[in-house]
Amino acid sequence: MVGISGVLMEVAERLQKKAHVRLLTAGWDKRIGIVAVDTRLRWQMTFVKGNASCGEWKEDVPADLILHGNEKEIHMLLAGDALQYASVRQRVRFVGTLRDQLKLDAILRLTSK
Repeated sequence: MVGISGVLMEVAERLQKKAHVRLLTAGWDKRIGIVAVDTRLRWQMTFVKGNASCGEWKEDVPADLILHGNEKEIHMLLAGDALQYASVRQRVRFVGTLRDQLKLDAILRLTSK
């Protein structure tokens, strides 16, 4: 099983391959914090000018939207399977503005495999 870092890189790659999704993120410069509550690991995905990058989330860097869930649930949410996404979405907690939640939801759904 690929770790969360690998899955985040796959999301960024899928985003680059879909031009219509990049247009959706063009003006959306945000930091998404991801917290695995069971392992206490933290990652960050950053959207800037239609591009996505990912890495470890440092505590001193603020996030615009934060996802909380078990590592397995987060992995399933980001893996790109539309059925798993629909199932797991209810168990992962999102903290942030509704607009950012809906935008991330659309990005993840549109970049599914």
